[in-house]
Amino acid sequence: MSSYPEASDLYEKFRHCSDEAWLQILVASLQLPEIEGVRMPDFPAPSLQSEIHGHSGEVSLHEASMFFREIKAYCRYVGRPLSAETRVLDFGCGWGRILRLFMKDIRPENLFGIDSTSRFLMEARRCNPALCFLDTRLAPPTLIGAGTFDLIVSFSVFSHLDEFIAGLWINEFHRLLRPGGLAVITTQSRRFIAFCAEQRLRRASGIRLEHGWHEACADSFTDEARANARYDAGRFLHASSVRRPHPGAHYGEAIIPRAYIVQKWGQLFRVIEFLDDPTRVPQVFIVLQKVA
Repeated sequence: MSSYPEASDLYEKFRHCSDEAWLQILVASLQLPEIEGVRMPDFPAPSLQSEIHGHSGEVSLHEASMFFREIKAYCRYVGRPLSAETRVLDFGCGWGRILRLFMKDIRPENLFGIDSTSRFLMEARRCNPALCFLDTRLAPPTLIGAGTFDLIVSFSVFSHLDEFIAGLWINEFHRLLRPGGLAVITTQSRRFIAFCAEQRLRRASGIRLEHGWHEACADSFTDEARANARYDAGRFLHASSVRRPHPGAHYGEAIIPRAYIVQKWGQLFRVIEFLDDPTRVPQVFIVLQKVA
């Protein structure tokens, strides 16, 4: 149980709010440290938010809300709706943005985040001491016991990990989930190959790219035809700016086709959804249910 005195106050105060009302409360908390007599979690500096997401503040909250609403919908769809006692792990939690959306549906002691970047975790703990944020390494295992969670979520992490590390974490998710538990992750879509080509064209035309990430994209999947062919063949696509054995080689830009997930992860998980609709979620939205 969290020792943070306002931890349960927030849940009790706002647990009957609609998702729309809760989002507006979170947006208001960007300026108001206390709402309706309840202390609200703090926010990290916009520069740190932008470093992680490419944006900050209200834009970042709206993006997180899109992901959250789809998670809730699919939990209901498989007959495992969110409740106060649902235990959730956010893998690659950053400063805790995604978990903040769950705080009006789930008691704080059941919300956990893990990340491998210590300075992100320091901000997560400072901003939201109601929740539990744990350190992890690039590769599993974690020190968390088997069958601890009902739901594991991970936004824009499997859009960066290479095939080896992604596979290790999928196996760890299977260990951490209870029978029938869900893993909800995102990855880049096939359209990302064309997006990278567009960034190269812009750079070649003398247009300054807006963000360092766009530069990384311009250097990714440079053989467009080969990348599309590999996607069609159900291959895992990954591009990194550094070469092995450099540890940073495990991080880059990743695209995981549905065919790959079914073939490689199908013995552990049933594929509930593979949704590629940027009007609903900015990346491909994948729902996996633990088989046994």
